[in-house]
Amino acid sequence: MDKNDEYSKLSRRAIQFSMATGLILLISKFIAWNFTGSATLLSSLTDSSLDFLASLLSFAILSYSLKPADDDHRFGHGKAEGLAALFQSGIVLIAGLSVLYQAGERLFDPAPMEKTGLAIGIMLFSLALTLALITYQQKVYNITGSLVVKADRAHFVSDIWANVGAVVALILAYLGIPYADAIGGIIVALLIVKAAWEVFEHALEMLLDHELPEEDVKEFEAIIQAEQNILGFHDVRTRRSGKTLFFQVHLEFEDDVLLMDAHEVADRIEDKVQARWENSDCLVHMDPISAVNPELITHRQKLLSRQ
Repeated sequence: MDKNDEYSKLSRRAIQFSMATGLILLISKFIAWNFTGSATLLSSLTDSSLDFLASLLSFAILSYSLKPADDDHRFGHGKAEGLAALFQSGIVLIAGLSVLYQAGERLFDPAPMEKTGLAIGIMLFSLALTLALITYQQKVYNITGSLVVKADRAHFVSDIWANVGAVVALILAYLGIPYADAIGGIIVALLIVKAAWEVFEHALEMLLDHELPEEDVKEFEAIIQAEQNILGFHDVRTRRSGKTLFFQVHLEFEDDVLLMDAHEVADRIEDKVQARWENSDCLVHMDPISAVNPELITHRQKLLSRQ
């Protein structure tokens, strides 16, 4: 299977599983909350409602982001993933603040719960289902690196801790501790807000062309340094847009090097990058050494002397 086809298939499937899981959790938690009136369950229900809506949005934007480059979008549509994650973070943040308010009200006005055993059973079921989903999503992310899948997984990871907190709170409430339900709701809300911030950070990284992880940049530089026919390099730049990793570099050559020879070096680097990162775009610029800023060369030599 082609790498792009695999990325599309796995990413779509991960979000589809997310939507199905979200709908099941939404229905089951609504039933449990309807019977118990639990603030903790209301918090978790609100979170699951927005998880489901966010997954629907993720699927729509993922489908758009996977469209190939065209005349109007020559770098592709990958940044739509960042927009989806950004919107998701807003939804999750609103959910967290809403849940925090509702749980705060219950803290000052605790109410007894009925059918707590049913609520505990449904929360344990939710916990098991969510664990299965995020395990699958992590496998997909490890293969594709999709930001939409990562963002979708982030708020379901927060659900794990939220569900654990909810189960503990419900057990304590069942044992007769009056404020346990409200405190559980507040803890769940804070976890939701934390997840929203993490998704927001990842979305901004893509939208603002954040550098790739340091290990990727160093590996790219190692590929360049393996070439024997260059004097040096500068202006290494990297970024990510959707599934595509972008690499750029300026190579420095002797003034009398034939253009064909320099071009062959650039082609080798581009081929190695493509072999290492299949979803990548590498641009190599070739500079005669006389055109390179002398201060840049002096600075690089100082850095090399310190190593």
